[in-house]
Amino acid sequence: MARYTQHFLVEIAPENLHSTIVQTLESCGLVITYETDDYVIAQETETTAHAKIVTVEVLIHRSEIEGNQVKLTSVTKNAELPLRINNHCQGISDRISKAFIDSREWKLLETSGY
Repeated sequence: MARYTQHFLVEIAPENLHSTIVQTLESCGLVITYETDDYVIAQETETTAHAKIVTVEVLIHRSEIEGNQVKLTSVTKNAELPLRINNHCQGISDRISKAFIDSREWKLLETSGY
């Protein structure tokens, strides 16, 4: 199973956070399949082989919110074995990371991943 984890520290008004995450994931061509106040799951539509369908989970660390600073963890995964360095799941993970980094809706303070 391919699995890529990324961490982000962003500055945003907490009331705008959830909608920004949803919009960012949707801008990457993903469909939101489940969401709560502190968790969003999105998935690719079935345009590829079943084992390659990517699921993205974004955890909002609500207990660690300080003012407008919020920690997020994004986990991108699928059932494909990551036999190649540039596999489908990693490509989607990179796309999501770029979308989170480039978002104009928040100020990125810190990022780390993989």
